[in-house]
Amino acid sequence: MKTVEISEIASILENYGNNEQPLILTRNGQPVAALFSIEDVDMETLSLGTNPKFINIIEQSRKSQKEEGRIFLEDV
Repeated sequence: MKTVEISEIASILENYGNNEQPLILTRNGQPVAALFSIEDVDMETLSLGTNPKFINIIEQSRKSQKEEGRIFLEDV
């Protein structure tokens, strides 16, 4: 994960304010990035929530649950 010092984008954030919606950055009118607050988010949650492999595991698990049903703890 690449990080950037807040001072490099301070003017953008100052003009945007404390908005709950993400700020979408565009290049030639096409979205290329989104800025959103992570003030109350821990790094582990952020890292997992943006990890394509982890997201794929969760999606596969949800698909399996819908197709095959769940296994309850008391059944294990």
